Amino acid sequence: MKKKLKQLRLAIIIYARMNSKRLPNKVLMKVDSKVLLKLIVDRINLQTKNKYPIIVATSKQQLDNEIVAYCNKNKIEVFRGDLNNVFKRTIQCIDKYSIKSFVRVCADRPFFDVRLMKRMINKFKKNNFDIITNQLTKTYPKGLVCEISSAKIFKDIDQNTLDSKEKEHIFNYFYKNQKKYRLYNFKLNSLKDMKKINYSINTKKELVEISKIFNKYKKTKYIDILKLAK
Repeated sequence: MKKKLKQLRLAIIIYARMNSKRLPNKVLMKVDSKVLLKLIVDRINLQTKNKYPIIVATSKQQLDNEIVAYCNKNKIEVFRGDLNNVFKRTIQCIDKYSIKSFVRVCADRPFFDVRLMKRMINKFKKNNFDIITNQLTKTYPKGLVCEISSAKIFKDIDQNTLDSKEKEHIFNYFYKNQKKYRLYNFKLNSLKDMKKINYSINTKKELVEISKIFNKYKKTKYIDILKLAK
């Protein structure tokens, strides 16, 4: 795994934990017929043809043993780090696998836009940006967040200067200090206000609603939720 990461220089990190406040254990709940975490992994691999290594970054807490066991059973690379200091967990993961750049994915996003991610990766590789995102100016629906970053800018930060929110939401510091970095923001050109739409899973109701969408389009290999939303 480590050798492969060094060759590709880019990894996809999926952040997962069991102690979600609004919907505990959601990452291992089923969306229609597939476990949410596996659905996201398979969705990415399908569209990238397994090109990029995927690492599930969880915590060392006993509760997250279930995530580790599930990943091991399904041959998904898993890393364990700090629970609440996600910034620190990110750096720990970067160091272990010698990652040069990474894509951040949260494990509550079953419709993660892999095609958008691929466009972002191409722009990231061809240019000298520190971060490529769609969150500086928010035009995409919730659940379609995508962020790609150089690992170096994370390692250059003195973590003692970060507040609790910056430790939990790992890109907040860079967005607050965007003039110091080379950032590029993807915007969605649409007459409809898409940012008010939510495609992430935070409640039982959202789990049920999104499961219905997957059931309705179960014969579709890749559900492009953005097209459906438009």
